[in-house]
Amino acid sequence: MKILEPTLNESLDEITDVLSYLLDKKEMEERISNKFFKNVLIENEDFSTLAFSQIKFQNCRFLNCSFERTEVTDTTFGSCDFSGCSFDSTYMRRVKFQSCKGVGTKFTQSNIEHLQIIDCNLDYANFDASTLKKACFEDTNLHSSNFAQCLLKEILWNNVQLVNTSFFHTSLSGMNFTTSNISGLVLSDHHQELKGIIVDIYQAAELSKRLGVIIK
Repeated sequence: MKILEPTLNESLDEITDVLSYLLDKKEMEERISNKFFKNVLIENEDFSTLAFSQIKFQNCRFLNCSFERTEVTDTTFGSCDFSGCSFDSTYMRRVKFQSCKGVGTKFTQSNIEHLQIIDCNLDYANFDASTLKKACFEDTNLHSSNFAQCLLKEILWNNVQLVNTSFFHTSLSGMNFTTSNISGLVLSDHHQELKGIIVDIYQAAELSKRLGVIIK
């Protein structure tokens, strides 16, 4: 599986007054391209419906902000904090989150392709009813997060904490969880989500108990 990297220009225009710039672009309904945002703290703002392409965010904190119905392509987020933000109904393609925090962030009903989430804390994040294709979650915390009723295709899980995470009515067929912690997964009563899952012997022993199988 090959996940495409974000494509960024070597020279990006740095924006100093980020809040005013974003709100102006929202009011004018203009796409934001080829920009660099860094070292900002913005809380409780509405940036819904904005379109971002070829953007670099570095050391930015957007707390409890709305990015609903946005379009985000060829964009990187480095050491950013999006805790409590909403990306509901968002389209993402070729996007990377590196060393970011997004506790309780919502990505529900979104369409996401070629996504990389590396060394992040996304505990309690919500991806319910989203489509994710060609995505990599690596060295990341997703404790008590939600992937219910999702369509997941070509997903890589590498050293991910998925304790008490919900995959209710989401097929995990063909996915390899052998390097991740999947204790306490939330599943449907018939555990159909587990069909075709790849696990190690210890994970298999734990999951078998939920299926009523006793291994001696």
